[in-house]
Amino acid sequence: MTSPYDKALAETESVLRTDVVEHPFIDTILRGDLTEEVYAAYLRETYFLVNQTPYFLSAAASRSSEGWLQDFFLNLAIEERHHDRLCVQDLKHLGYDTDTYLSGLPGLGTWTMVGQNHWAVSMKDPAALLGFAAATEGLGASLGPKVTSAMVSYEFAQRAHTFLKVHSEEDQEHIALVRKAFDRAATTPERYELMVTTWSYTLRAYGQLFSDALSKGRVAA
Repeated sequence: MTSPYDKALAETESVLRTDVVEHPFIDTILRGDLTEEVYAAYLRETYFLVNQTPYFLSAAASRSSEGWLQDFFLNLAIEERHHDRLCVQDLKHLGYDTDTYLSGLPGLGTWTMVGQNHWAVSMKDPAALLGFAAATEGLGASLGPKVTSAMVSYEFAQRAHTFLKVHSEEDQEHIALVRKAFDRAATTPERYELMVTTWSYTLRAYGQLFSDALSKGRVAA
C-alpha cells in the first residue's frame, strides 16, 4: 500500500519538475553562468526565509495537540536555528555590507512562504508545515549536493557557499524524519489535503524565489 508521503511525492512531482528542477536559475548554476550578483540575491531571499523558519516551527509546536508533533517541530526548530547567520557569513565573504544589503523587504517567493506558514499555523492546522518541510528538506537532500558541487567551480563562491553545503548534508537526515512524521500525521483526508497543498504551494513559491534572485542580478552572457 502506498504511504501518504509517497502519494504526496507523486502528486507534487510535476510541480517540482516544472517550477524548481527545470527553473532557469538551476540551469544557470549547472552550466557555469551564475553571476555573483544573482547568487547574492539568492542568499538575500534565503536569509529572509530561514530567519523566520524557527519562529513558525516553534509556533507550530506550541499549537499542536499531539505531543509527538510538538516534539518534532521543536526539534526541527532547534536544528534550523541560526541558519540565517550562514547566509550572512556567505554574503560577507562575497564582500557585501550585510546591514545595508539585507535591509528592506523580501521578494514575492519568500514573502509567500513566510506568510503561508504563519497563516497555516495560526488559522488552520500546524501539521500543514510538514508539507513545507517535505518540500524544502526534499530540495536540500536531492538538489543540494548537485548544486553545492557546481558552486565549487565559481571562484567568487569558494569561501561563500557554507549555507548550501550545510543544507545539502543536514537535509539528508531531516527528510527521513519528515517522511515518518508526514505519514504519521496524515490521519484524515482533510489533513492530508492541507499538507500536500502546502507542499505544492511551497515548491511554486521556491520557484518564485529563484525568479526573484534572477531579477535582482545579471546572468552571464
